[in-house]
Amino acid sequence: MKGRQICNIINIMKNKAFTLIEMLIVIAIISILASVFLVGLRGFRGGAYDSRRMTDLQRVQSYLEIYYSNGRQYPNVSTWSALQTAITTANIGVTSVPNDPLPGETYYYGVDSTDFQSYVLGAKFSTVDHSSLKEITEIDGTVFGVNCDDPVFCIRF
Repeated sequence: MKGRQICNIINIMKNKAFTLIEMLIVIAIISILASVFLVGLRGFRGGAYDSRRMTDLQRVQSYLEIYYSNGRQYPNVSTWSALQTAITTANIGVTSVPNDPLPGETYYYGVDSTDFQSYVLGAKFSTVDHSSLKEITEIDGTVFGVNCDDPVFCIRF
């Protein structure tokens, strides 16, 4: 009796195993779903970088207003690295100025060189169709030496 039960269990186990074709189909389906997910994730990552860029520009705007309140003019520099140095060495309590979240990219700064009473801040967005690029306050063209054409988001103060 026991031998017959063991044979039945072995036969049941043989029938429950996956075939090679079934395994390949499952792997193919998982691969397709993973690739769709990763392609969709790329757009979310770009949006997250753009949100951080907006936050960084707002932070730098507040630093520049503190700088202005001390000297009644904005920094007379033309590059982002020079702006970082000017703000951090101005003794206004700022120890660091943010950089673009992606290596190799930079933010933009330009100042009205006639009286240093107006400036523009800019950041190159990851997506060309970002909603901020369509806002009324966003400017295009070259302003104070900064090329603000899309996908560069610029705002003038």
